[in-house]
Amino acid sequence: MKHRIVVLGAGYAGAYVAENLARRLSPAETEITVVNAEPDFVERLRLHQLATGQEIEARQLADVFAGTGIRLRLARVTAVDPERQVVAVAVADADSGGGAELGYDTLFDALGSHVADCGVPGVAEHAFDVTGRPSALRLRERLDSLGRGAKAGVCWSSATG
Repeated sequence: MKHRIVVLGAGYAGAYVAENLARRLSPAETEITVVNAEPDFVERLRLHQLATGQEIEARQLADVFAGTGIRLRLARVTAVDPERQVVAVAVADADSGGGAELGYDTLFDALGSHVADCGVPGVAEHAFDVTGRPSALRLRERLDSLGRGAKAGVCWSSATG
């Protein structure tokens, strides 16, 4: 029986791990499945550019993994059961094979981070982030609506900030 590797998330970390494993391991002995809720690869490091008006092509994960032997499962992870070594998923796309449980021998969690407002009043209603395409486009729309010379505050210290 093949060793089943499941990678949760197809951002930079998940895609990197899956592609490296696919190059290093024998397809006769291993099966690599990447689970991601969205069909496109998000270049998170460039989302600030999208938010400020530059166009960034959304590369399809099917194209990214084409020819690698990596199976792509478009689904949202709903639970992980380490005792049974299964991941429960809900369908993200009708063509992905439905909701189910995926068995694994090795599991990589590369689902990434998310924004936390830390309970600060007003953050959820008034602040913007660039953690995904939808949120970057929301910020872009807001910036486009401001008049010339308008001011905006930046409240983070990462490279994007």
